[in-house]
Amino acid sequence: MLWGKEIQLGEGGQLVFAEGISHPGPDVRRLTDMATVLYEPIPLDERPVYYMYRGVGHGADMELFAEHGLRYDLTVILPGLFGREYTKTVGHFHPAVPDSEDTYTEYYEVLSGEALYLLQKDSRSGDVEEIIAVAAKKGDKVFVPSGYGHVTVNPGEECLVMANLVESQFKSLYEPFRDKKGAAYYCVAGEKGKTEFIRNPNYHNSVGLKMMAAPSMAQPTEVVKSRGLYQAFVENPEAFKFLLGFGGAR
Repeated sequence: MLWGKEIQLGEGGQLVFAEGISHPGPDVRRLTDMATVLYEPIPLDERPVYYMYRGVGHGADMELFAEHGLRYDLTVILPGLFGREYTKTVGHFHPAVPDSEDTYTEYYEVLSGEALYLLQKDSRSGDVEEIIAVAAKKGDKVFVPSGYGHVTVNPGEECLVMANLVESQFKSLYEPFRDKKGAAYYCVAGEKGKTEFIRNPNYHNSVGLKMMAAPSMAQPTEVVKSRGLYQAFVENPEAFKFLLGFGGAR
């Protein structure tokens, strides 16, 4: 599936799909949905913040996804600011794999724009143990390990379009971030457009933010080195069984 040819960015940030691609209508997160996770109070309205298309694929490939229990999603995060804060997702953690202490993992790819992925691991009490800001650009892939939640920030001036592969029945857990009014750090526009990170005071403890560039991250499979997630999966679906909780990828 080719970004820019079979899938394009349409008016208002919604996606336009070529004939033969199976796709749902988008779930829309609006500014009013973000109220519980924002850095500072701002006037709320119904403007869209991001669009989520769950279960996208060529019609001929949908049986392959179903057979292997995985789903290919697309998300568009519009550019802009919530006051000083860059637009972002609400953020979520992952459900537990049945009969396991691990949670499901998730695999992202930036198709257009730039992203900051805030990967956060919490303690059982709900305080933060570790948080990593991963900077990613077009073509970069970011793996979310077991035990981590994440928030995606769009710090750029254009739409951020990203894809992800995840277990097909995956249900996001939004409460941990909503209960703390966001991740352990907020990403805001500082002086002269420089990105700054501000600690969230709703966490009882303080943990330093680690910075990382996506290309320096370890990848859980070698098949994505010269392929996008979609093509790599279609060519070698067995290589992604770790997303189902098999293979021990963390």
